[in-house]
Amino acid sequence: MLTLHGHYQVAPNKRLTILAEADKPPKGTLQTDIQALSEACAQNAGRCEVQVTTQHGRMQGTLVERKPHQVSRRLFEGHLAFLPRP
Repeated sequence: MLTLHGHYQVAPNKRLTILAEADKPPKGTLQTDIQALSEACAQNAGRCEVQVTTQHGRMQGTLVERKPHQVSRRLFEGHLAFLPRP
């Protein structure tokens, strides 16, 4: 499981999208997180288990790397869930 150190905004449906090729990354996105995601997804057939800090607290889930098409950019996206309570 990869732990990201940025502070990410999750949509109301708990979907997280991280743009990997943005001119100016969204607030809270760290370049080191994007590099770590790229490496982890390369080793795991384009999928990566992550834990992230969001506006709702710590969450976890699986992000999938989406390769660029004609006009889209490379990104990582997936759904997150709250961590289980101990």
